[in-house]
Amino acid sequence: MKKKLRVLIVDKDKEQLVALNGILEPADFIVTQCTSTEEALKIATKAPPDLIITELLMPTMDGIEFCLELRMMKELDETSIVFYTERNDDYSHITALNSGADDYIIKPTRPRLFLKKIGALLKRHKKLDHTTNQPIPNGLVINKEEYLVYKDGKRLILPRKEFELLYLLSQNPQKVVTREEIVKLIWGYEMSPDNRTLDVHVRKIRKKLGGNYIKTIRGIGYILSNPEPKSS
Repeated sequence: MKKKLRVLIVDKDKEQLVALNGILEPADFIVTQCTSTEEALKIATKAPPDLIITELLMPTMDGIEFCLELRMMKELDETSIVFYTERNDDYSHITALNSGADDYIIKPTRPRLFLKKIGALLKRHKKLDHTTNQPIPNGLVINKEEYLVYKDGKRLILPRKEFELLYLLSQNPQKVVTREEIVKLIWGYEMSPDNRTLDVHVRKIRKKLGGNYIKTIRGIGYILSNPEPKSS
C-alpha cells in the first residue's frame, strides 16, 4: 500500500484552509491546518510533515521568517516548503526562494494544476534523495543527511538551493549536467534562456568553494571535477 504523505497548511484565511484541504485530502494526502506560523512550528517539530504549504503574509511571524526557522531545524531537512500566496512580485518570489522554499505558487491556481505542481516537487525531491557512492573531487565532503559541506575539513554554509545544486553535480562527477537537467531537478520548471538564476547560484558556490571545482561547459551545462593546479 502506498504511503500517504503528510501536509501542513498554514494560512490566516480559514476559507483558504478549507479550500486547500478539499483539494489535498481527496488526493490521498493527510492534512493538518493551522492559522499561525508559531503554532505551525510546534506542530512541525513534533511530527515533521512531508510538505508545508504556507502563505507569505502572516501576522506576527511572516512566511519568510517562518521558512528560515524551519530550515534551521535538522528534523525538517527532508520537508518540502511551498509558498502559496497572492503576492506576485519578483522581490517576494526571490526572497521566498532564498529563505529556503522549494517553490512559489501564485493564488489562485486551479486545483488540477496545483496538485500537478505539488506532485512534481515531491517527485523531484525523491529523486534527489537517491544517493550513490560516486567519488567526489578531492577535498570535498558532502553530507546529504545533515545538509553539510566540508572543504579540506572546513565547514561551509550553503543555503538549500546551493546545496542541492552542488549535491546534484556531485552525483555526476566528471560528467556534464545540462542546464535543462539542473533547472528541472532543482527548481522544477523551465527557465527562459535569459534567466540568470542558475548562473547566480553557481557563482555563489564557486566563491565559497574557491578554486575551480565547478567548470562551465559553454552552451551546455556544468561539471564538478578536481580543480586544476595553479600554474607557478
